[in-house]
Amino acid sequence: MSCGVCSECYQCVDACLAGAIDHEIQPELLSLNVGAIIMAPGFSAFDPSPFSQYHYANHPNVVTSLEFERLLSASGPFQGHMVRPSDHREPQKIAWLQCTGSRDINACDHSYCSSVCCMYAVKQTVIAKEHSPSPLDAAVFYMDMRTFGKEFDRYYLRAKNDSGVRFIRSRVHTVEDDGKDNLKLKYVTDAGELLEETFDMVVLSVGMVSGPQNLSLARTLDIKVNAHNFAATHDFFPVATSRPGIFVCGAFQGPKDIPQSVMEASAAAACASETLSSARGSLTRTRSLPPEIDVSGQEPRIGVFVCNCGINIGGVADVPAVRDFAATLPHVVHVEDNLFTCSQDTQDKIKQVIIDNRLNRVVVASCPPGPMNPCFRKPSGRQGSTNIFLKWPISGTRTPGST
Repeated sequence: MSCGVCSECYQCVDACLAGAIDHEIQPELLSLNVGAIIMAPGFSAFDPSPFSQYHYANHPNVVTSLEFERLLSASGPFQGHMVRPSDHREPQKIAWLQCTGSRDINACDHSYCSSVCCMYAVKQTVIAKEHSPSPLDAAVFYMDMRTFGKEFDRYYLRAKNDSGVRFIRSRVHTVEDDGKDNLKLKYVTDAGELLEETFDMVVLSVGMVSGPQNLSLARTLDIKVNAHNFAATHDFFPVATSRPGIFVCGAFQGPKDIPQSVMEASAAAACASETLSSARGSLTRTRSLPPEIDVSGQEPRIGVFVCNCGINIGGVADVPAVRDFAATLPHVVHVEDNLFTCSQDTQDKIKQVIIDNRLNRVVVASCPPGPMNPCFRKPSGRQGSTNIFLKWPISGTRTPGST
């Protein structure tokens, strides 16, 4: 791999244990003959910067929902400790403004619902209250709570009734600075009463946008898009585009969450398979294997390859001790441990070791035999051979030589 933008310090080369960094890689233009195309370019988050009423561009305590997600993350800028950006003080009151960039024909001209904003806002309120060391006042300003998925409404009610999140049916027009790093919101209740509240932070629940890169791709492939630059599809053929053989799934077909995107991906794959059914098997190749060598009369020459596999194996077993113990066993002529034995580089290395050391028995101590059998039989070229043995990882409580 290559990072594309490099400061030429080459520290990444030293840090990569797999040796996968190559700064000499150049872009390649490939021409492929395909029978179907599935488009899944994703989406962009709505950018509230140009809209002054949100105060997003010039106030650090107004953040987007994506930015707030990072604030809550243990790998985020504050290691999961919830503080507001301006002074790193723990917020006591946070407001979520729904439909930012969605269902708005007056400002951003996005009349559609982005589908996911209600549920991710509910999730963020619950997590924020859990992360807060003191009682947190979480208020969600919304037009409609569209909790339409399985168990979604139950989760919303749990946040409202059990976690104490306030849900206020009102669309806030403007976020104002109170001059003390706090934010004022004026809103009208269902009863017609005009109220004003001050919050420590405001989270803008931004919607999904089909960005210019998606429009460029659609033009390249000559497919139609709707008024909002999402791929134009038919109600009865939701993954088929205007051009036969080109299918679409995920947020480029329209705003949706992950489960719906996964379901559509399966549908698009099925439609593509149907299109290609007449050509199925026409490009099938038969694997050519080298002739097997009869080793039945030879003295065993065993090679042992122990996989470290990061914390999966190395975290529970003393891999160097296993390697050293294997070297003392009868008929073992080669022993080594590798970081990832199933990698292509290591398999190529195993193949060369088999040739150089004239191995007629190979033991691979790695992940379970089921999925790994086909992987490790390839280097030897011996399909179905009984001379390739796979062993389960050794438990951290066992010692070399134990049974």
